[in-house]
Amino acid sequence: MKIKFKLWVENEQGERIIGEGLLNLLLAIKETGSISKATKSLDISYRSAWGKLNKAETRLGYKLIDRKTGGKEGGGTKLTEAGENLLKKFDKLNDETEKKLENLFDEIFNSEK
Repeated sequence: MKIKFKLWVENEQGERIIGEGLLNLLLAIKETGSISKATKSLDISYRSAWGKLNKAETRLGYKLIDRKTGGKEGGGTKLTEAGENLLKKFDKLNDETEKKLENLFDEIFNSEK
């Protein structure tokens, strides 16, 4: 047996700010430099991605991404400093939670009592 969990962060009104979906989207945008490429790699719709981003930005009160529209040099998207910070913090929270839960699970289910 092993433990599984889903983690997300909500605001005071109970509205989701970030969870696995937005985490993966931000990681893919960071990796690809494009919302369009990120949505293709995650197999989600462009509209869905914008919905997640807009909701999170509205609820947080700050921008997570900077968009540069196309042209001669092409467009692109990158995370803002605040977006990078949120990504790092949530990723760390997720990793630390997973470690602690695995230890607790082992203690409870794999003890010889």
